[in-house]
Amino acid sequence: MHIHLGVIGDVIFFFIAWIIISIPIWLSAKFFSSKDSFGKALIASLASVLIFEIIVGIFDFIHLHLIGLILGFIGMLGVFKAIFDVGWLGALGIAILSFIIAFVIIALLAIIGLSIPLLI
Repeated sequence: MHIHLGVIGDVIFFFIAWIIISIPIWLSAKFFSSKDSFGKALIASLASVLIFEIIVGIFDFIHLHLIGLILGFIGMLGVFKAIFDVGWLGALGIAILSFIIAFVIIALLAIIGLSIPLLI
């Protein structure tokens, strides 16, 4: 059952989802950066999604999808590199570990019968 609450509901959903997707980035940044904070993870998650989507969108428009995905991923790594003050390998480590942490969290929630749509 999906209840649509209009614009206010969409804004609330956006902020809750933004916080949730920032948690794996924040946890993984703790392993690779001494300059980590949840606020920086919030900024990194928003900026990396925006950069990725802009780059992918531009390259999709000119039908170079794979190049767009690769450059979008590099753009996302650049955001992590700049915000967490790490090198390219540190940024890659944050990206990979964030994916693993998110996967584990989603799997654990599924085991106990919860899914992300039920939490939001």
